Order: sequence, then C-alpha cells, then structure tokens
Amino acid sequence: MDTQWPRYEVFQQEAPDKPVLHNGSVHAPDIEMALLNARDVFARRPEASQMWVAAAERITSRTRQELAAGEPAPSAAGEPQTYCIFGKLAEQAQASLLGEVQAASGAAAIAAAQTEFETQNVLRWCAVPLAALLKSDPAEAGPMFAPAREKTYKDQAEYPVVTMMRKLRAGKGLDE
Repeated sequence: MDTQWPRYEVFQQEAPDKPVLHNGSVHAPDIEMALLNARDVFARRPEASQMWVAAAERITSRTRQELAAGEPAPSAAGEPQTYCIFGKLAEQAQASLLGEVQAASGAAAIAAAQTEFETQNVLRWCAVPLAALLKSDPAEAGPMFAPAREKTYKDQAEYPVVTMMRKLRAGKGLDE
C-alpha cells in the first residue's frame, strides 16, 4: 500500500512580464492543496505573481536522447486538446513555457512541439494538458503571495550558523 500523497509539479511566474518556469514538485492529497503547498514552499524566493500545478502523472516528458533513439512513447490517442509545452534549454536551467500546441496525446504534443519550436535547443520536453493545470488567479497575487515575503524563517540569513560556529571555534563569545 502506497502511503505517499500524489506528486504535483509546480510552475511559477515571478512577474507578469516574466516566463512561466518549472519550479519543482510538492505532494498533496488533491490539486487545490497542491497549489497551497506550492505557495508555502516556493513563493518567497523568487517572488511570485502566478503559480500553476498539475498532477505529475498527467505530464508527458521526453529527453532529446529518448526522442533521437526513437524510444516508443506511451500514447493514449483521444480528442485534440491544448497542451502547454515546457522546454529545458540548458542543463542548469529550469524548464520554461515555450507555448501551446493542439494534440490528441502528450506524445503527439511533444512531436508537434518539436516542429513548432524547432529553433529552440531543447534538452527535455514536457507536455502538460491545459485542462490538468490549476492556476492561481493573477488578480489575487497580493493576498496569495504577499504574506510569504514576511516569513523570515525561510531566509538563510536569519540563521548565521556558520558565523556562529567560527566565533565559537576561535574561542570568542557569540556576542563579540
């Protein structure tokens, strides 16, 4: 029996003029709680104007190597729907929203995205059904994200442990 809550992927936009980036994942019993958990975990640094969450199981992801090797992708053909396409453009970068495509499956969405965004040097593609996303309302960014700015417990500067240890090792008191 699995005792873990489902995993949700978190996407965050720092400001309305900034790109939407993949920011990590959270576990939650449902998508609404996932959005709240995402806010609590990711909202302070960097700033947030909007967050999106989607169940990890709804996201189709393929690397450039998997696509080049022709490894078969699971496909569940159905009615065409809108997919948000994220691409990881560098090893040390977060995946960013490249745009949207219409497709009948996640695998078909990635195939369409390869054509649509062929000028991008994408290392990893992610297709997220638009219908699977829960998005925070940009009009509610103030009440949703502003309180996190005051939460200093997330700020490593509030915990000068290294400085304190150096003082103690040097035989100095913490007040010096």
